Amino acid sequence: MVAILLQCDRYYDGTSDRLMGPTRILVLDGTIRAMGPDVQAPPDAQRIDLEGMTILPGFIDCHTHLSYLWRDTTAAPNFLPDYLGSPTLVAFEAARNARITLDAGFTTVREMGCLDGADRALAEAVRRGLIVGPRIVTAGALYPPSGGGRGDIQWPADGTVRDAASIVARTRDYIGDGCDWIKIYATGGTYDDTTGAPLFTSAEISGVVAVAHPRGRWVAAHAMGLEGARRAIAAGVRSIEHGSRLDDAAAREMARRHIFLVPTLYHLEWYQVHGNQLGYGPGYAERLAALTRIQLESLGKARKAGVDIACGSDAVYTMHGQNAREIVWLTRAGLTPIEALKAATGTAARLLGLETEIGRLAPGMKADIIAVHGDPTKDIALVTRVGFVMAAGTVIRDDRVMPTPIR
Repeated sequence: MVAILLQCDRYYDGTSDRLMGPTRILVLDGTIRAMGPDVQAPPDAQRIDLEGMTILPGFIDCHTHLSYLWRDTTAAPNFLPDYLGSPTLVAFEAARNARITLDAGFTTVREMGCLDGADRALAEAVRRGLIVGPRIVTAGALYPPSGGGRGDIQWPADGTVRDAASIVARTRDYIGDGCDWIKIYATGGTYDDTTGAPLFTSAEISGVVAVAHPRGRWVAAHAMGLEGARRAIAAGVRSIEHGSRLDDAAAREMARRHIFLVPTLYHLEWYQVHGNQLGYGPGYAERLAALTRIQLESLGKARKAGVDIACGSDAVYTMHGQNAREIVWLTRAGLTPIEALKAATGTAARLLGLETEIGRLAPGMKADIIAVHGDPTKDIALVTRVGFVMAAGTVIRDDRVMPTPIR
């Protein structure tokens, strides 16, 4: 029996509206066994004093793309060659990105589109202990023949659907392949072409939900346009990804149906910085700046309506390891620091249906525990400088004794 006793000045439990502490956390065999200021540990327990730090549940990123790779060359767009190359190489690079993400304090991710089934292989490799990475929740993605509004990218053939029959068949195939979620491109729209036109009918999205839900799978909808978001909301999806152009009525309906919003804000800044390398057309920066303003307004409407906000960075290319910048952006959008922390912990766990395992610090929960120096409710940027990471009771990173820079 492996015992570890953590001690800290303050902590956030993932669901409360304030920091608490000081406390001790006893971890036994990967699980939080006890918490409290007077908790005692076995004599042979490893003792870790995180004085001056704030302990939090391991962060959860509900929207990543670990296999989306990057080659910083003069050619644009410069991310396609890896897509078209060796699936084995893609898997190795995705594994590297997974480790970088874990080092940044994200102990669970929901992978929202991965090449060649690499997400399922990575998830299994983490479970078996073959690689070090976060828990990976997988999703099979359904694309329309147009390529999801991204005309210059040829998406993997196994995700392309052309009619109601193929939508149902592909959804069943993904579930049979072990995907935890189904993702559907309810709209087009990218970070160069920001129109977000609907890509599937209401009946088609409803068909996906009708196949997935009885089989214990939820559906997430990429929705950058309003009409596609409306269709996805009416169909009963579990989450709206991006939600760039929600109106008040759509936000109220999301709240009524308990549909989560994963707003993915930080990546808009990233695309503005890297638009030239991505081959975006003239005026892309202005379009992205306008989309940022629109998306912040949409998030404000969702928050006002009482929609649950979950953290998702849409990490791609060089964003891996920068996932926590999404938490900072949530505060720029009007969330309080505690609300932003909750979006990346307790609320994110509820979205994934894992709230009895992760996202909280409490006895019986998995020992996914991180710590930052200082008080993140006073300086939210501290979440981008995680100094201690424990995943399932194993210390992955401890900058007090083994500094590990974020790559």
